[in-house]
Amino acid sequence: MSYLSFNNPNLKRTISGKRTESSKGSMRKAFSDYLIKNHGENYASKLKNQRAQSKSNIARLRSLQKSSDTPLVGIVGGGFAGLYSGLILQSLGIEFEVFESSDRVGGRIDTWYSTKYDSKDPNTACLYGEVGGMRIPQFSPDMLPVQHLGLSLNAVLKRNKMIDKMVAWRKFYYNSDVQRLRYNNMKAPIIAKNAGLNPLNFGKDTGGDLPMVWVTETSLPGGDPYLPINMVLEKVNGPFMDAFRDEDFDKAFDKLMKFDNYSMWGYLTNVFKLEDLGEYYDPKMGKKHHHLPYSVASYLETLNVGTGMYAVSFVEMVLALYDWEGSMNPYDLEDPNIYMITMNKGMQHFPDACRSVLDLQEGVLPEDGYRAQVEIGMIENAKGQKGYSPDNLTKDAQPPSSVPPAHPPKPVEGQPSHKKQRVFMNHKVIQVEHDPLLYDTEGGMRIKVKVAKGTGEEIVTKEYPYVISTLPNGAYLSGELKTNFFDHLSLSKARAIRECSYMPSFKAFITFKTKFWATLGERQDVGLGVGTSDRSNRQIVYPSYGYDAEGGVLQVYCWAQDAERMGALTDEERVNECLKGIAYLYPDADVYGSFAGYHPEETTKTWFWDNHAGGGAFALFGPGQFTNLYQTLLTPEFDGHLNIAGECCSVHHGWIVGALDSAYNAVNNILTQMGETEKIKTMEKMWGRLTAPDVAI
Repeated sequence: MSYLSFNNPNLKRTISGKRTESSKGSMRKAFSDYLIKNHGENYASKLKNQRAQSKSNIARLRSLQKSSDTPLVGIVGGGFAGLYSGLILQSLGIEFEVFESSDRVGGRIDTWYSTKYDSKDPNTACLYGEVGGMRIPQFSPDMLPVQHLGLSLNAVLKRNKMIDKMVAWRKFYYNSDVQRLRYNNMKAPIIAKNAGLNPLNFGKDTGGDLPMVWVTETSLPGGDPYLPINMVLEKVNGPFMDAFRDEDFDKAFDKLMKFDNYSMWGYLTNVFKLEDLGEYYDPKMGKKHHHLPYSVASYLETLNVGTGMYAVSFVEMVLALYDWEGSMNPYDLEDPNIYMITMNKGMQHFPDACRSVLDLQEGVLPEDGYRAQVEIGMIENAKGQKGYSPDNLTKDAQPPSSVPPAHPPKPVEGQPSHKKQRVFMNHKVIQVEHDPLLYDTEGGMRIKVKVAKGTGEEIVTKEYPYVISTLPNGAYLSGELKTNFFDHLSLSKARAIRECSYMPSFKAFITFKTKFWATLGERQDVGLGVGTSDRSNRQIVYPSYGYDAEGGVLQVYCWAQDAERMGALTDEERVNECLKGIAYLYPDADVYGSFAGYHPEETTKTWFWDNHAGGGAFALFGPGQFTNLYQTLLTPEFDGHLNIAGECCSVHHGWIVGALDSAYNAVNNILTQMGETEKIKTMEKMWGRLTAPDVAI
């Protein structure tokens, strides 16, 4: 999903500066080592005890059931964690069922399509926008499993002649030199290439609250001019990012985790000192031992994220910055560009493709998964080299010439499969309970499912040896009379689910009859990026598609307190606020005249805390939660019979890959408890080999 923006050019210094080969280290591996070193004794012993209490293996469990076709795993939720869990199990020949409460799969991956959308009409094919996740870094080693999944799905879909279901990636234009900025009642907006030395009216002399020393142009001997305020994050984040690049990766992570009890705001105003600015320090700022003033922290929060968002963990913010560096080209360390991709014709096609494969008897083959890993450089090819040349990129998303081809093996033809339903829509799980007497006292899980039947509904009870529950933590408040979703969870698990911090998010999609932004931006076919302001709508995300259309859709995106306040309005009032924010950035355009009018689902769509998200758009840990909650979220409950999954159970919050990693961990837990070492090896060959914390030790 990605929540950080880094739209001020000078604030990009820490992700576009020095890069070395060691920057390819895995944040997952670093957190794994930290977790094991600091919490390994309790964490490992709990897993060991759980696994020792179960003498089951897959053959014994199946002998206790009616047939080998009887599902062993019940999966709650049809988002990416649930879908990916199913795809792995399917590839290993283990039966399962997926229950989704709504009428679509994807969870927080959800595309809005106008009622006038027509993919075959150039003028209406652009009438859509991403309610949920909308982009992924193209080259991040930690995030390549997302592209691997798409390639693996395509192999199955092609084999089954479901060509129309196959998925492709197109370029997502993240930024440009001509994207607009406007703050603090500036007389007019400016463009990004002119923003580096502009104080944006934050200085006291122009009505702001920053002492002028922070926003007065200066330079070092022989260096380029700069504003001191724009160098702060380089010094805040730089030591940690440099450590990840240049030092032992695990030691660097340990260094970062020492500050897990601080929020980003707390670190800026209670840890970081003026003397830490080094060569950028000026005595006019204050004494060297002083911390950053409130006005400086406010400026950085305003330009970087959203109102109140610096209340999240300092570690979270640094991890997000590290993830962002994965948007850069690892094959050419001199390449300063950011590479991001999005799903062609809408992200909803991605989970829909997952469902199409899950509802086949046979899914991904070992050869499919292995080939896909080679295609994107997850593993080396037969010649011992890594490259990147997936065959599902549109022309605009092709990698630069400095990226070597992957030379994967030829695809296997395989055999088409017949249908087998495993994904059940409009099936709302309302209760999950452990029963130690199930399966001849081996224990298992019983779930109650509310199934829509015509104008009514019925309650169906299901039993499984294992359950993987993938709902956002807020969705475990079922709202059912006299029935809790979970009962008898351990104290640590119940607390982790209750306390795990989620970030509110707001999006709006507004259709315009003419693309005034493209005409004024003069970048019609190469993207505009993101426009920003301090108005409540915060960001305008320009479309990376639909260049041939006369009109188009602008997407408004904000988080935290800005999102809460926008969400408190009625739907039409939200659109009105967005229009005012767009007009603020475009005083030279007839924004209201170009507006296609307020017609819900045809010209407009707003989203805030969708019911299925359970009160927050994505996990974003607060101070101390990586240290105190994370290992609990990963640990199975009820002697291993219940696994919790979802992007909160990952170090990659707000990204699709977080959901995938958590699903891999849940399946691995089940296979380990069943003693299925050969199936674990097969899983690693097909889907890649993850380490803890994404795979429980």
